[in-house]
Amino acid sequence: MGLFSKKPPCPICGGKISWLLPSKIEGEYICSNCYGKLDMEPGKASSLTMQSFREYLAFYDQNQVLKDQFVISEQVDFGVWDTKIIFDFQHKLFCMSSSPDKTIFEAGHLKSFTIKEDNAPLFEGSAEGIRRYASTVTERAMAMAPQIAQYEANKRLARTLDRLDDGKINDSAPTQYFDVPEPFRAFNVELQFDHPYWAVIQCDMNGPRFDNTRPNVNSYLRDYRISVEEIEKLVTALKTVAFPDAAEQTVGFGGAQGAFTASAPPADAIEEIKKYKALMEEGVISQQEFDAKKRQLLGI
Repeated sequence: MGLFSKKPPCPICGGKISWLLPSKIEGEYICSNCYGKLDMEPGKASSLTMQSFREYLAFYDQNQVLKDQFVISEQVDFGVWDTKIIFDFQHKLFCMSSSPDKTIFEAGHLKSFTIKEDNAPLFEGSAEGIRRYASTVTERAMAMAPQIAQYEANKRLARTLDRLDDGKINDSAPTQYFDVPEPFRAFNVELQFDHPYWAVIQCDMNGPRFDNTRPNVNSYLRDYRISVEEIEKLVTALKTVAFPDAAEQTVGFGGAQGAFTASAPPADAIEEIKKYKALMEEGVISQQEFDAKKRQLLGI
């Protein structure tokens, strides 16, 4: 049978089969309407039989009831083109989409979750408790100040050399970019499920980036704080839906967070406290974060 030959109707609904790259299960063509209902792990989808596909469609119809009653209480947004997660606090439901058009998960489906800054744990959650680990991102970002200062000095020198010949800036010097890696690349989120069609869902949220022509530590830390607030919103929503009775605790570092990309902060605790106080006053870090850092620096 050729690509454009007439195909038999869909064995599920009797609908018309698309002539352009139609989907198949066990050698039988499936219409785009039926096949488009699939929302499961890729490995499970690729191994479907006709019987298991029919069982999934029965699950899909049952899940539609949850979609119809879903009322959005909270939305967590990982970025314009990235993951969206919506929550229904009243019915204890959530969905990995900006609207309830995909699989609706119930509270009992979520076994646990982990959120990391690259490979370093930031949050872990389950019915046993919600744990928040300390992060070194703020310290490592502040430790990059000497590198940024050197970059700015190199730019000034390039501008000076550019106008040595006639006293004018001719833009003859090559453009310089700040290409030092940030303290971390992404928040890595992993949700573990007890569900017939999902065992794990992994999604990332990009960490903040330095402007590669005008890098600024305070701007970076403001963006970092905004990102952390969205991550904290996700943790609160997951706890509200799946683990409402779980105790919360703050613990130490969850793993190696990488070496500082510049020399370590000065040993003078008073000077360090002044830096963190300035960040707090500018709204980059919270009062709670400042107090915790102050205690750490003073060893109390």
